[in-house]
Amino acid sequence: MMTSIEYLIDYLISLDWGYVITFILISHLVNQSKVTTWFFKKTNVKIRTRYRVLFIGVGYGILVYLLRGYTVANIEGLFQSFVFAMVFHKLVVERLFAVLKLNPIQNINYEDHSEE
Repeated sequence: MMTSIEYLIDYLISLDWGYVITFILISHLVNQSKVTTWFFKKTNVKIRTRYRVLFIGVGYGILVYLLRGYTVANIEGLFQSFVFAMVFHKLVVERLFAVLKLNPIQNINYEDHSEE
């Protein structure tokens, strides 16, 4: 009979850690204030951070699926890695970056660029 700890360890081992780590890094880079300001200047569209991260995760997940030659059986593991990365990033990494003062600026004033 497996204990809860053993189930947790099996779950953590089954995650695609390459995807998780690179997804978190890419999301953090794209959410930097310089990148979001540049994107707004080019497109005049502002997207909330949670939706940017969602779009990045889905797009990157599709790219990983195609590049690695995954089968339909691998989709569940990739999806679990995506959900884990979203939660882990929100609960742990974002707090760590805030403590280290590496967090992107939260309140970007998009109206300053509307006349350009």
